[in-house]
Amino acid sequence: MRRRDTWVCVGAAGALLIFAYLWPPDWRNESPARVWISWAAFMIRVFQLHLGLLVLAVVLLAFFRKQRGPALLALPVLVVTLGPAVASWWPRAPVPAAEDPLTIVSCNLLMINRQTRAMGEQLRAADPDVIFFQEYTDAWHAALQAQLGDRYPHIAYVPREDSFGAAVYSRRPFVGRPTKYLPLADAQVPQIRAVIHVNGRDIALYNLHLRPPWGGRAYVVQHRREFADLLDRLAAEQLPAVGGGDFNFNETTPCAAALTASGFHDAQDEGGSGRGATWPELGLLRFAPGIRLDHLYLSPDIHCTRLRTLPSCGSDHRALDAQISVATSALR
Repeated sequence: MRRRDTWVCVGAAGALLIFAYLWPPDWRNESPARVWISWAAFMIRVFQLHLGLLVLAVVLLAFFRKQRGPALLALPVLVVTLGPAVASWWPRAPVPAAEDPLTIVSCNLLMINRQTRAMGEQLRAADPDVIFFQEYTDAWHAALQAQLGDRYPHIAYVPREDSFGAAVYSRRPFVGRPTKYLPLADAQVPQIRAVIHVNGRDIALYNLHLRPPWGGRAYVVQHRREFADLLDRLAAEQLPAVGGGDFNFNETTPCAAALTASGFHDAQDEGGSGRGATWPELGLLRFAPGIRLDHLYLSPDIHCTRLRTLPSCGSDHRALDAQISVATSALR
């Protein structure tokens, strides 16, 4: 690689990051140009770790060829792209468990997955109080009822034969009737809200599966509209809340930044260790650094005392297994 090529590579990476972080997302603007430019900024931030690894390879080659200038220019790029991944492994102060902790598993089943027995055995071993299921089909309903029905008498579910079925299994009774179709965008796919009683308080549980922001302009627009409506919905929520599921964005995107700015925090950043990547677990892409598409977002008065990802049982996602504690009085 010639010196000029090194400068161009590092400079281009820096320019892409500046663009991605300065471009305002403007979720509800649906003009074609705005949608696609916002999508480009979004995807740069999704894959900024991978961009950083590419720049790191270029920097190492530059050092080998004694090209010090491009290497120094790359330092800010490496801090932005690789810094969060490195920081995720720093030890965190443990969050003390409160009375009446709640354990939650969020699991994207993968609609075509046939490893029902392995999944059921894994969930029985984890033994959570609440399970969020995404990609919940009639076949999965029959299999999971046979294996878990005796443990979870309270269920809200909408099976579908595409990727957007959903279910909430709970040991604790629901307070009132769960809402199966939250008004997010066109509300054609289930997004479930249920309320249960924990530590003397009612808390809202949101099982979410946002449309993937790829596969054509229609899905990109739907993802943006769903997220904008979700932000409004969570801002108006009167109860302590847990928003979990497959969000189809990772922790470095403007979506994650907007949720954090609204007061919610990702359970992985509080009770987990490392990057917490959950996808992909199938195909050749599983050998590349994964990304965190599955999250549990917690309102300020809920804290995560433990979070881990479970091994895949035939799904392209790893499930999240978390223990949370709910404060006895609201902090907001």
